[in-house]
Amino acid sequence: MDLGTTDSATWDRVLRRQYWRSVCLVVVFGLVLPALLLTGLWWQDNRSTWLLDHGDETTGQVTRVRTSSQGHDVPTISIAYQAHGAPEQVDIDGDSGRDYRVGDSVTVLFDPADPTHARTPDEQNLSDGWMLAFVIPLLLLIVFVPVTIVAAVTWARRRRAAGASTWRPVRLRTSEDTDHGQTVRFTLDGRQIVAKPTVLSFVPRGKKRRAGAHVAGSGRRLVLVLPTGSRRGRPRAVALKVRAKR
Repeated sequence: MDLGTTDSATWDRVLRRQYWRSVCLVVVFGLVLPALLLTGLWWQDNRSTWLLDHGDETTGQVTRVRTSSQGHDVPTISIAYQAHGAPEQVDIDGDSGRDYRVGDSVTVLFDPADPTHARTPDEQNLSDGWMLAFVIPLLLLIVFVPVTIVAAVTWARRRRAAGASTWRPVRLRTSEDTDHGQTVRFTLDGRQIVAKPTVLSFVPRGKKRRAGAHVAGSGRRLVLVLPTGSRRGRPRAVALKVRAKR
């Protein structure tokens, strides 16, 4: 790419690509992951409920009851039972609140094709591994959904502002502040601009990656395009928020 080009269509294309990337992230974190999470939870619950209607029934015996040292967690109940004449044992979380004691007789419902998949009428016995697999994506959703929405809105505004202005070449100077992050300075229309990258944006280090920088936008909303700003030498867009004009 010619670093000195002033073809506005080139920079518009870079900005448009960045905008749609941010929209795709919103779709993934706001729609796809929640759908997968709900599907997984439904499957896990349905798998446990299936045993109530189709599982083989037998009588088991509580062999162990484990609780945490603080006594606040759900107890784990170890139950021994016979499945098709073979001895089996299952560990079940006592979610129902029932008081289990070693030696208690308990009704066990197990999968005829997989006797280790079992539950009791009172305890669903949802897999801890599966529940952990659901909790991690849920935490990601809580963190990243707001971030991706903010990023998408930011790029939509920068795209609109850039479309109402022209692209102009600038020479960048940046500084790093441990308390306030990165500060970007450049001269635009004879005025010294002091700006900061917005969420998920930053100006890379290195003169080569900053060469040929162009800016568009108006007011406090500017967007910077670096022809070789990415690690692979591809164009990079950076959303800026103006802090001061001198």
